[in-house]
Amino acid sequence: MGRTRGTGIQRFRYFMWIATALWLIAAVAAVIDRDTLNAVAWFGFAAAGALSASGSTERSRGLTYLAIALLVASVAILMGVFLAD
Repeated sequence: MGRTRGTGIQRFRYFMWIATALWLIAAVAAVIDRDTLNAVAWFGFAAAGALSASGSTERSRGLTYLAIALLVASVAILMGVFLAD
């Protein structure tokens, strides 16, 4: 039989790893730019992405809530920085 493509979950994980790498690059850029709040927010996105991409959120409800809390806090920080400027 022919080779099958990855499942939906597997594709989601690839997407999340790519997004996590991009968020990590944004965090490093914010550190280089000496923008502390942006760096914290982007590291929060990267941490939530790594938790989701690794599959650990599928095994632990606590880690799922942690990933959600990281995303909410990161969005709140970025919105606060945007509105303050």
